[in-house]
Parts: sequence; structure tokens; C-alpha cells
Amino acid sequence: MKKICGCTMKDHSIIFVGSEPSKDKDSVTRALSYFTMPADDLPKRILLSFTPPLRSRFVYVDFLGPCLAFILLATILGYGHAYKTPSAVYHRSPTEVLAVYCLSMPAICYILTRLGKSSISFLQILSLLGYGLYGYVFTLVISFISDETNNVIFYLAMILFTGTSVFRTCLIILLTIKLPAIRLLVCSIIAILQTLFVVFLYFTFVHSSFAFHKH
Repeated sequence: MKKICGCTMKDHSIIFVGSEPSKDKDSVTRALSYFTMPADDLPKRILLSFTPPLRSRFVYVDFLGPCLAFILLATILGYGHAYKTPSAVYHRSPTEVLAVYCLSMPAICYILTRLGKSSISFLQILSLLGYGLYGYVFTLVISFISDETNNVIFYLAMILFTGTSVFRTCLIILLTIKLPAIRLLVCSIIAILQTLFVVFLYFTFVHSSFAFHKH
């Protein structure tokens, strides 16, 4: 691992920017540095969350963008949940389900990447998956704007937005894994889990009449 201009270069040329705040600062200041950025940087980082690191290998690490994505997604799901057919209402709140995902998915990804001898940190995975939530946000917004019961539009939006976001996440993780034999396995598991989750969110909280029954 090398440091270049304050950035951290991981294996296979992925460069994580902002993942190691200056150790000269106190712990509170270091924590707050993950939530501060220039005003015009946030839209750029959201756009980059749909772009694979082909031309630029820089991956920004912060929690301002992911927190905003969480709030937007929770709001969208809460709105959809409020207008569900009473008989189709899920027994868990959208925020509760989303919180479980946001806590468990980074842990799963971290364990899988460690099995592949990756040097990516938990905070870097947390930020990477946090920006991946924007794929869900745009997918579900398109479904709402058009027709929340039109499955075709949902799947097209899922391919366009969630698909590109998941592809970027998996490609970045793949480039940090040292063991070639495990790269495909790890990235396939992550891609499947991320894709299945947006399908679950759509049918459980957005589709007005679909009923998810617990057996």
C-alpha cells in the first residue's frame, strides 16, 4: 500500500481519497472530516457512483453522500409504504429494514473481501455501499413517477441505475482482491445480494398491491 498526495493507493491501482484523515487532528475532527466536502463535490460524487473506475481510479470516501442517500431512500420507501393496500402492508417499517441492510451488508462484504486477501477497509466499503444506495433511489423514483405497479418500468430502471451502481461497486472491490480464484465468487455474491435487495424494496414498499407474507 502506498500514499500519493495524501491519498491511499490500494492494490491494483484503486486510489481511495479521504480514507485516512490526518492523524495530527483530534478524533472528533477526524470523524467530522468524513462529513465535510466542497459544495460542488457532492453532485459529482453522486454521478461517479454510477461510473465504473475505468478512466479514473480515484474512489472518494465520505459519509455525507451515503447519509443523504439513506434519508432519501427512507423517505421514498416511507411514502410508498403509506399508500400500500392495507392487506399488503409489510410487518416491518422501511427505515428498520433499510437500517438492517446498511449495517449487515458492509459487514458481509468486509468478511468476503478479507477472504480474498483484499486490503480495502471497512470504512471504505461502508462509503462505497452508501453511494450505491443512489442506484436504489433513482430506480424507485422512476417507478413512482411512471407507475409503481408497472413491473417492466421498474426492471428497466433497475438495469439502468441499480445495474450500473452495482457494477461499479463490484469492479472496485474486484480490483482490490489479490486472489484471482475468489474474485468472481465474492463479486457475484455481492452483486446478487444488492440486486435482490432493490427487488425486495420495490415489491414490499413501493408496489401498492403486492403482499409479502411472512410464513
